[in-house]
Amino acid sequence: MAVLWPPKLPRSVLDDPRRRAEVRVYNQLAEVLDDSFHVFYSSPWLGTDRLGNEKDGECDFLVAHPSHGILAIEVKGGGISYDPQNCQWRSVDSFGFVHKIKDPVAQARSAKHQILRHLNQSPNWSRRFIHATHGVIFPNSSSPPGDLGADRPARLFCCARQFQYGLRDWIAERLKEGHRPENCKPLGKDGIAALERLLAHPFTLHFRIGAALAEAEKEFCVLEPSQYQVLDIMADIPRTLVQGGAGTGKTLVAVEEATRSAKAGLRTLLTCYSRPLAVNLERELRGIENLTVVGFHALCGSLSRRVGVSIPNDINEADLYQSALPSALYKAMEIQPELKWDTIIVDEGQDFHVDWWIAIDACLKESGRLRVFMDSNQRIYGNAGNCVHDLCVVPIRLSRNLRNTKNIHKAALVHYSGPNIVADGPDGIEVSWVIAESIDAKIKAAHKELRRLVFNEEVAPGDIAVLVNGPVAKERFLEGSSGTSIPFTDAEIMALEDVVVDTVRRFKGLERPAMILVVTSDDMERHELAYVAFSRARAYLCVVCSQEEKQWLAFSGS
Repeated sequence: MAVLWPPKLPRSVLDDPRRRAEVRVYNQLAEVLDDSFHVFYSSPWLGTDRLGNEKDGECDFLVAHPSHGILAIEVKGGGISYDPQNCQWRSVDSFGFVHKIKDPVAQARSAKHQILRHLNQSPNWSRRFIHATHGVIFPNSSSPPGDLGADRPARLFCCARQFQYGLRDWIAERLKEGHRPENCKPLGKDGIAALERLLAHPFTLHFRIGAALAEAEKEFCVLEPSQYQVLDIMADIPRTLVQGGAGTGKTLVAVEEATRSAKAGLRTLLTCYSRPLAVNLERELRGIENLTVVGFHALCGSLSRRVGVSIPNDINEADLYQSALPSALYKAMEIQPELKWDTIIVDEGQDFHVDWWIAIDACLKESGRLRVFMDSNQRIYGNAGNCVHDLCVVPIRLSRNLRNTKNIHKAALVHYSGPNIVADGPDGIEVSWVIAESIDAKIKAAHKELRRLVFNEEVAPGDIAVLVNGPVAKERFLEGSSGTSIPFTDAEIMALEDVVVDTVRRFKGLERPAMILVVTSDDMERHELAYVAFSRARAYLCVVCSQEEKQWLAFSGS
């Protein structure tokens, strides 16, 4: 297999219909060439015209071999035609539309000369005359009937049949493999190294983390809507339980289902246990007719007051939320059944207790639809979904992580046990571990990392969350931030331009592109908090902890 740059095509290229021909050529070159060949894809260059003005260009593919030299290739997809009367090239796409295109031979020839010029100027390569040639690949087009001009002989073109069955032979012919002209010297290993520095080195420069987050977000935006297909699967099923690990799009699908249901004229309820998540969902979906978005206990309180169901005031807080409020909601539905919903959607269903499901079921019309979204992490939530099955739900599983980069998914997976989940996102940046032993040192290190992200790495404050174990650590972090120009918010207010500073528990169900996790107590040694915390970061995760805490968080197998 050829040595390829880049070693793997980014999803932005794979999903671009305008680059399908280039993707085919990339894959075919990888297959037919051995590792003595080096292939550079989409190599940009900056040159000058005859007047000395700067001009930029791009070589679709540069094939380099230490013995045979270099071959610059231009690729054009679709059906190709050439009109010699006006020297106009055209391409016909799969929909039958005709497009005028640049002269591919001139593009390949220009790219060859510019790359040669840059190679000869390289201080790492001794200038010498090497064999350099160019060619054009039309992977979808039939071969030209003959030469298209003195500078366009038929041998320059590799068309559909030859591309499929004789690409290796065409490359050998273009490079005069085994028959190098006597006046040409080998490109040499130093030439390969010089080309790598010239064409690949810009990709290895330090990218600002802010730019890396933006690239990851582009890929996630392409991936996430693919989860909506589950809505078609469950469209005719009255009651469903959708399970998946962190990042599999449960909330995304829940929001889409709620929106579609409401817009179809059905009275719809979207609820969850977490107040910050409920507030953010309500903010996101505000103004949609027929849709009620509210936290479960707020729902219990508002409807019981509306109907006139009294709630005992002489009980402790635990009993109030565990049983009194759900019981009041159940009674309210008995008194005024006309308040029931056509569709009820419950997000983060693993947080619901047995009695709560009885109240939820009472809120649903007899012919209504129930959608429950629940985390499948058995290590943390065990058999949390068993009581939901009493409501006759049909289980559906989500198995693709479309929210986290592969590196973050791998870190969170340490604290996951359940059905297999595959991360489809980009590889992303490695998880960063900052070691600090005392609480003061951890807070100081977190502030330093936050300033680095905002001021050095060009990450917008609104893309960052700082999560801690509990309210005490949160206050200590905010106290240490006095005097900074960085704006802060919390998980409930979630101001779009501010850094979120809050606890892991309150941030459950929410997310941000970048996250700093400050481990300040033994609480994080519960798998639930570690799993939730790690999976809140979409593309960048920094964990501030002691060496002992890192050992548990990064490598726990228990």
